[in-house]
Amino acid sequence: MKMIQPVSRRQFLGGVLAAAVAPQFIPSRVLGGPAAPGKTIQLGHIGTGGQGSGLLRNFLSVEGAKSVAIADPYQERRERAGKMVKESQQHEPKLYNDFRELLADKTIDAVIIATPDHWHVPIGLAAVRAGKDVYIEKPLGHTLHQNRALLEACRKENKIFQYGTQQRSQELLKRGIELVLNGYIGDLQRIEVWAPQGRGGGSLDESPVPPGLDYDLYIGPAPMKPCSKDRITNQASYHCSDYSLGFIAGWGAHPLDIAIWGMDYDLKGPVSYRGKGDFPTPDALFNTCATWDVEIKFAGGLPMRFMSTNHAQPIVKKYRTDVQGADARFFGDGTTFFGAKGWISLSRGGVCASNPDWFKLKQCEGSKRVLYHNRYYKSFVESVAHRTPSIAPIEDAVRSDAMSHLALLAIKSGGEVVWDPQAYKISSPAALNAQMTHPVRGAWQQS
Repeated sequence: MKMIQPVSRRQFLGGVLAAAVAPQFIPSRVLGGPAAPGKTIQLGHIGTGGQGSGLLRNFLSVEGAKSVAIADPYQERRERAGKMVKESQQHEPKLYNDFRELLADKTIDAVIIATPDHWHVPIGLAAVRAGKDVYIEKPLGHTLHQNRALLEACRKENKIFQYGTQQRSQELLKRGIELVLNGYIGDLQRIEVWAPQGRGGGSLDESPVPPGLDYDLYIGPAPMKPCSKDRITNQASYHCSDYSLGFIAGWGAHPLDIAIWGMDYDLKGPVSYRGKGDFPTPDALFNTCATWDVEIKFAGGLPMRFMSTNHAQPIVKKYRTDVQGADARFFGDGTTFFGAKGWISLSRGGVCASNPDWFKLKQCEGSKRVLYHNRYYKSFVESVAHRTPSIAPIEDAVRSDAMSHLALLAIKSGGEVVWDPQAYKISSPAALNAQMTHPVRGAWQQS
């Protein structure tokens, strides 16, 4: 099967709960219309490590936006980010250790949140309640309760939310989604989703807090633990249960989001989860689920299989010739839609289909279209300026993130977990509803 290669990751990155996936007409703003006359959107950036710095670079190139403030408990990181702003936009942004000082600035319209995972929703909630629109990196909440709290806050305060699932601005993926929605594969019969497996290890040996780091603020709502050389890295943010669910959410967010994007399906009814997973080093720092294989069944019987790469590789390579021989560690992520007439498989590494001619169509037949913008960061700025819908809304973020949470609960429980998305609770076993939240340290409770 011939594979179609999209733009590179570098080129690409430069560039209710139930009904948000309904096809939409594309408003004029997605064609690159100008921002509101005379209005420059004032941006604050919270978290400027690896991903945060990458986002800052991208937003610095967006016309109609100005990065005016930086918050990071690492002195070196915020100062480095400040220099980036000065070099690009020729002004001195305000620098803060504590994000709450940034949020108190009423001149800031929106914030870009790229902190360790456990901070995403607490800071997002504080930002929305302070009157800011929010761009939040994936994954979403550390608990299901957090996700619902942020959804309700965004609705109550009428704030724009955009999720960090940048693949929605990859044109070939958008084209593939519209092929699915307009029936080229026939009636949808099943979906396969996969993401890179996680890792174990990580040192718990105590080490001094580095100079210039506000460690108490860095840990924030998580349990206070001694500093170690690995605890203050992005690997801990990805793979330590104090801060994350692991790659089942941290990377699973991307292909699950694509699945949600392409499901013109009744998502109001109960969803069941059953699966298995592996926790290779439960007593080390990196103690989250590293590999998984979960069967998900939506109301009406539509099945989805959500896997880590080691489980997915032998299955997917039977129909995707581009992954033949690929090591499971470098297998990437993807989403495949199977229908009565064929299949379409989408990933940031490439797209392919049972009929390669489908992707030769610049626009497929049919009336169903998704909200789309070919510049992901400009899209957020335009949404803020014009008060128009985000291309990656809070409803889709909450729904796709819930899949990761519930898949993990099914793995841990060893049985079937049934989720009621209308009531936003676990129908069975009801005792698991207690795990929709967890204790929060000190004064960091946000909802």
